[in-house]
Amino acid sequence: MSVAAVPEVAFHFNVADPLRYLCRLLRKVQQAGMSALVCVPSELARELDLALWTFSAEEFIAHAAWDSGSLVQAHSPILIADRAVEWPGAQVLVNALPLTDLPPAYEGYRKVVEVVGLDEPGRDAARRRWRVYTAQGHRLKRHDAAAAT
Repeated sequence: MSVAAVPEVAFHFNVADPLRYLCRLLRKVQQAGMSALVCVPSELARELDLALWTFSAEEFIAHAAWDSGSLVQAHSPILIADRAVEWPGAQVLVNALPLTDLPPAYEGYRKVVEVVGLDEPGRDAARRRWRVYTAQGHRLKRHDAAAAT
């Protein structure tokens, strides 16, 4: 896998429906032929696992849960974790956790997508991560999910 020296970091904010948003985002990742690690809160991890089976009748978004075991992980282009972990095999890191620190080993991914909902604790944590990314010299991309709908 070829990874850029500095990952592209994008904040997708004002996400009103994280489950639906993540399904669409992961479909794009799959269509681009890329692999992704998705870090989300535990309840959302369960919902996302189920939703990816039924999101689109015409296409299946191949995925597995983080705790599926190494054989399943090795054959899955998308892994869903309910905590902050790292997966060196992925090209894209999608973080929807309200972390106050940057995701672990984020530098090893080609792209980092920070998904920020409407809840204030999550928004505050995202603001802190934004400042840290900026202080480290990243040029961040902004995507307002509310304006895109």
